[in-house]
Amino acid sequence: MRPRLPGRSRRGLAVLVVALLAVGAFFARGPIGLGNGPLTFASDSGGTLGLARQANTALVVPVRNPGKSAAVINGFTLIGGGKGYAAPKLVHSYSAHSHGCQGLMMAGDVTAGGCVSGEMKLAGLTVPPSKKKAGPGVPAPVPVPSVALVLVLAPPAAGTCWTLRRLAVHYRVGIRHFTATTPEQTAVCAPGLGESARQAALASVGG
Repeated sequence: MRPRLPGRSRRGLAVLVVALLAVGAFFARGPIGLGNGPLTFASDSGGTLGLARQANTALVVPVRNPGKSAAVINGFTLIGGGKGYAAPKLVHSYSAHSHGCQGLMMAGDVTAGGCVSGEMKLAGLTVPPSKKKAGPGVPAPVPVPSVALVLVLAPPAAGTCWTLRRLAVHYRVGIRHFTATTPEQTAVCAPGLGESARQAALASVGG
């Protein structure tokens, strides 16, 4: 017969285990930052796209870093679907130099139209501060080239639409980890579906 710990001892042991797990998580990942952190991500909330043909689309999300230190992108999470609509399926993702565009568009138009250039790996991407520090010969902070996240998404199945509710981007600054969430609230519909179908899909995500 195994000896049983008194109730108070069992509770104390449980608290100790939870505390040790929390300490382990701290050393494994670093402290969790509060809020969205310093990075800002452009949102395309309220947009719809009706496809003329079945083709991939791309969501272009410019990134700014108004902070003082570089940030490193760890990854992202697409949050979509619900109320009878599917979530978008990711085909490919990358980062690129941004030339001033954002939002949903046909994937082939992104690079062909000069929207972005220089495809780079997204995970591990370093986002420098958006302005260089003032220094000798530089009387005031000056802007630096910006980057964008490019998410290539598969078209919806025939006769349907998919919806995207939010985009959550996971990144770190030093040892602090953040998750910045943007309310994308967009919808893409297959060829042959009209404006009413697009608006119904958008309404399902609160657009």
